[in-house]
Amino acid sequence: MELGLFSLLPQRDISVGAGQVYADTIDMVRMAEEIGFDVAWLAEHHFGNYSMCPSPLVLASHLAGITSRIHIGPAVLVLPLYHPMRVLGELGMVDQLSGGRLIVGFGSGYQNFEFNRFGVPLEENWAVTHEIMDILEMAFDHGRVEYQGQYFQIPETHVAVPMVQASPRVIIAGNQAEYLYRSARRGYQPIITVGPAPVEAQLAVRSHVAKHYAQEGISDDNLPLAISRMIHVTDSKDEARDAAERVLYTARLVMSFRGRYEQLEGIEVQPIPFAEEPTIEQIIANMPIGGPERVAEQIVAEIKANRPAHYAVFAQFGGLSGERARRSLERFGAEVIPLIDKELGGIKAFGPSSRPLAA
Repeated sequence: MELGLFSLLPQRDISVGAGQVYADTIDMVRMAEEIGFDVAWLAEHHFGNYSMCPSPLVLASHLAGITSRIHIGPAVLVLPLYHPMRVLGELGMVDQLSGGRLIVGFGSGYQNFEFNRFGVPLEENWAVTHEIMDILEMAFDHGRVEYQGQYFQIPETHVAVPMVQASPRVIIAGNQAEYLYRSARRGYQPIITVGPAPVEAQLAVRSHVAKHYAQEGISDDNLPLAISRMIHVTDSKDEARDAAERVLYTARLVMSFRGRYEQLEGIEVQPIPFAEEPTIEQIIANMPIGGPERVAEQIVAEIKANRPAHYAVFAQFGGLSGERARRSLERFGAEVIPLIDKELGGIKAFGPSSRPLAA
């Protein structure tokens, strides 16, 4: 099983400049590589302080130049907001610059707020996503594209800047049935997140994904599932409660976007309470928050229940300072991973594989 670092790049306090958000992320990725993490994941969002990463491929290109081993991937590219030929060229360029360390991420998007400002109807996101995937997969497979669809008409075009990888690894986010079927046929890796919900919610989403992958011949035992989870390692009860509040803050923003009732003041998305939201105590009980033993125990329980191929941790979320996030990640590497290794007989040896990473 792999370990990933997931960077959302939030800017809860807008007096903290975007440059500081990027600097914190760069420090965290460097630390993750030193600890032995396998992948650095980068979110994509636009026009608000929920995430200051409008271009994960730009950030991936920068990170490629200051790291040497860790793989880097957008999780995920919001495909309907791109022209497929533009993203195809950029994927090739970043993969070349990184020496074949790029992982491709596909997603359909969900924030109507973003789609409106790009002039793309959210209601058409899946149809556009499928066309873009058709085009990118044609390029991956044949080194050329010729396509006549509803949204894109592309004359015969050869790929000028190919990816280093002959068959790029792809991670996908989303739960539409046909999307999952085609992803299973291609051997793509699904990534899921359930915010502050307990392990039972992970299992429900896992079951949905596994059902569709099974219909394409991928058994439950070989499901290359990736899980992302916010974690915070601290011996302080006050810091644990503060981290849980930051989880709740993030969940409130996500729920407002999904429910299309988001409110912004400038770029600040307002954290509006939602129906039946968890308490701080419930969040602490549900998630890997607390001392090293508590965090390790929770992660081991989630890994044993879900049998993932990849476990990605959010270390900086909800406006958590870079200092606290780095301290938590450092303790995760020094104190939590050894406990997980002991319980699982080695975290890297547990569970199915994602697929072999490029050298």
